[in-house]
Amino acid sequence: MSELVRVKEKFQVTIPVTLRKAAALETGDYLEASQWGDGILLRPASARKAVKARPGIVAFLNERRGPGRTREDIDAQVDAERAAWDK
Repeated sequence: MSELVRVKEKFQVTIPVTLRKAAALETGDYLEASQWGDGILLRPASARKAVKARPGIVAFLNERRGPGRTREDIDAQVDAERAAWDK
């Protein structure tokens, strides 16, 4: 899943609600920002948040780091997880 966001004047972005819920983000949480290929990867900085997120997605994100994983790989994994939630 990917969503379009706009960078504001002070380089602020709003994380869409669907992504905030999927990552179990709450007001005041910290995110770790790192360069990822030609983009930026944001992820919860706290292990507590990783536990609240869906284990399949967390395992997927932790097992294959680096430029070898494509956006399509990530989108496919998220879609598979979402389908499992609806069952």
